[in-house]
Order: sequence, then C-alpha cells, then structure tokens
Amino acid sequence: MLFQSVLLLLTGLVLGMRHAFDRDHVAAVTHFISLEPDPLKSAWFGVRWALGHAMTVLALGSLILILHLKFDPEFERYAELAVGVTLILLGLWRLALLWQERRHTHRHAHLHKEHIHPHSHEPGRGHVHRFAPTLVGVVHGASGTAEVFILIPITLISTTWLAYLYIGLFSLGCAFTMGSYGYVVGRFYRRASVTGQRLYRALVIVTSTSGVALGLVWILKNL
Repeated sequence: MLFQSVLLLLTGLVLGMRHAFDRDHVAAVTHFISLEPDPLKSAWFGVRWALGHAMTVLALGSLILILHLKFDPEFERYAELAVGVTLILLGLWRLALLWQERRHTHRHAHLHKEHIHPHSHEPGRGHVHRFAPTLVGVVHGASGTAEVFILIPITLISTTWLAYLYIGLFSLGCAFTMGSYGYVVGRFYRRASVTGQRLYRALVIVTSTSGVALGLVWILKNL
C-alpha cells in the first residue's frame, strides 16, 4: 500500500512537470519573459503563473473531493475558449508595447569627454502588474490536460489527504518546470537583447504573433 501511494505521488509530480509544457502555457509565459529578459525575473514569472494554475486546480479538486461535484463537458469548452481569448489578448498587448518602444540617444559629458548613450523608453518593462502572470495561470488551471492529470486521478484515490498530496506534488512539478523554463528562456532573451535590438524585436514579434495565432486556433477548436 505504501509503495502504491509513493508511486502515485511521484506520478503526480512527473505529470505536473509534463503539464507545464502545454503549448498554451509556454506561449503565455513567454510574453512575460520577453518583457524582462533577465533569468531570475523570468523564472519568477513562471513560478507566479504556476501559483495561479495551482489555485484553480486546488479549487476544482476540492469541489470534487468535498462536494462530489461532476463538471459538465461544457465547462471545459468554455475554459478552453477563455484560454484562447487570453492568448490573443496577451499577444496583442505585447505587440502594442513593442510598438510603443522608442529608441534614441542621450549625450552626456564625463571628465570633459562627451559620450552618446543609447536609451530606450519601454513603458511595458518594469510595469508588469504583479498579479498578471498569476491571473493568467488561474485561467489555464481550468482547461486542457489538467482534467486528465488531476481531476480524473483524484476521483480514483481512496483517501482525501492522499488526493491533496497528489494535487500538491502535481502543482510543485508544474512550478519547477515553468520556473526552469523561464530561467533558460530568460537567458536566451537577454543574450538576444544584448546582441542587438533588431534580433530582440524580431523574437518578440514572432512569439507574439504565434501566440495570437495559437489563440485563434484554440477558439476555433472549441466553438
């Protein structure tokens, strides 16, 4: 019995790590990462997204475990539509911020020598709402493979405390993977921004338009 419980919990951890790499999750978090091309800040974006995701999964799991509710298939369809709309809005928002960025130079004198320093006014950076990644994670938590990885397995677990441990480890695995993804991609974006603004802007355009396209596909699949 103990071996089966440990195996079940480890399965939850692994499935959580896998779940984090769903296309809609990666696309959403990448928008935030591109705003702050710093590995640690990017990792924190991923962890905050995972926190919101965990909040929704915990809430839905509790409704199943405590109140024994069964969700109508229409619930997941509407949740998927909400994800599609969110992806489109995030992509358009990031493109709008990129459009607002203006790059110019300032002249400064240091020890009687004049220098020209490039400077960029980027209203999006440093002004990301601190709850934005978490709110996006909340939306994602109600959709996709979470039903397969969480909501169905916990109905097969005999004890409530074990079911909550399963949810906790699933969410922990999700947070670890998304935080690691944020760190790695944050390093990539930082390198791109140092290499040149053209490369950095091209990356933002590609990821943003891809996010919008994915959102449209998500909506069409669930209409």
